[in-house]
Amino acid sequence: MGIIFNDASDDQVESLMKTSHLGQTWAIRYLKIKAIIWGTIATATGVVTTAVADYLVFKWTDSSGLIGLILG
Repeated sequence: MGIIFNDASDDQVESLMKTSHLGQTWAIRYLKIKAIIWGTIATATGVVTTAVADYLVFKWTDSSGLIGLILG
């Protein structure tokens, strides 16, 4: 009901807030770990794709790679 007069419903709400905060903490940790893993996978995929493209440009053209092809 308020700060001065606590009743049973206030205790239930307070208990629920403590429990939901704990659940949110674990959800945020899980979300951070998931984002780090997917970010690492995306970065590695980009690096491999760039390396393969650079090799293919070097092998099949007269350029020295992607940078040489872009700069002319």
